[in-house]
Amino acid sequence: MKYSVKQFLIFLLSSLLGCFFIFSAFTKTQPIQHFEYTIHSQLYVPQLVSVYAARFFIGLEAALGLLLLLNIYGSRKWVIRASFWLLILFTIHLTILYFNAGNDVNCGCMGSMVPMTPLASILKNIVLLILFGLLWKYTSKPERSTWQQITSLLVVPVIIAVPFVIFPAQLKHIPVSKLYGPQAKHIPQADLRHGKHFVGFLSMTCSHCRDAARSLSAMKKADSTLPIQLVFMDPEVDSTRNTMLNDFLEDTKATNIPYSFLEQKPFRDIAGLFVPAMYWVNDSAIVKKLNVPDLNQKEFQLWIKSN
Repeated sequence: MKYSVKQFLIFLLSSLLGCFFIFSAFTKTQPIQHFEYTIHSQLYVPQLVSVYAARFFIGLEAALGLLLLLNIYGSRKWVIRASFWLLILFTIHLTILYFNAGNDVNCGCMGSMVPMTPLASILKNIVLLILFGLLWKYTSKPERSTWQQITSLLVVPVIIAVPFVIFPAQLKHIPVSKLYGPQAKHIPQADLRHGKHFVGFLSMTCSHCRDAARSLSAMKKADSTLPIQLVFMDPEVDSTRNTMLNDFLEDTKATNIPYSFLEQKPFRDIAGLFVPAMYWVNDSAIVKKLNVPDLNQKEFQLWIKSN
């Protein structure tokens, strides 16, 4: 009876750790551009390298999670060992990040879905390391099962390949040239086709867009050099446009941010069905897609100043 309880607890612990790894991998895809930027900005690697590295680490984390969920540890418990040392590596990186950038940044460990500061993520990893240590110590020595060893070795490359299939590795661009064509009104003074910019596609009737505008206005007020551009969907009736714009600006106090209007079809072609659609762009290539909680002045400033 004692043995069966122990085995059940080990099975439960392994399954929970596996589920956490799978969930963590999933959060890094929401959106994947956020994790790409995290690697690019924190490890100082070229943007194209970060595109491939993001998919590799997402796949690796998901693969280890799936094996843990299935209680398949491979020869000499290599799955547990790999997970343990991967957490050690991430914790060392988080410690360096904390001393370099402070605690007022999203470390990106769980994407933008679950923003975490470096210290919070370090504490999370410490708890996970303790749990993996227990799993490592109390898991019985694996039997020489050929199918388990083969499965553990085959699952990893197959799962690593999945993010490359679902999210093709390529730099995505915003067709910002449409903002300078005949379908645009109030053409941006800045050339968004070149250099680093924040571009936000907003609706003047959207409450979340107004929240975003308030945050962006505060950032612009604190640092007037920040290259922020708002793009509104054009109501296409002058009187309606003016009324809606005045109400939006009065409510959000975003009069310090340059804006332009774009007709509905090209607006939807760029922004999609949901707003706000906000991006960091570099030479029109998407570096990072943001939600309202992701708006962080310090992170934006660090990116603007980075090479």
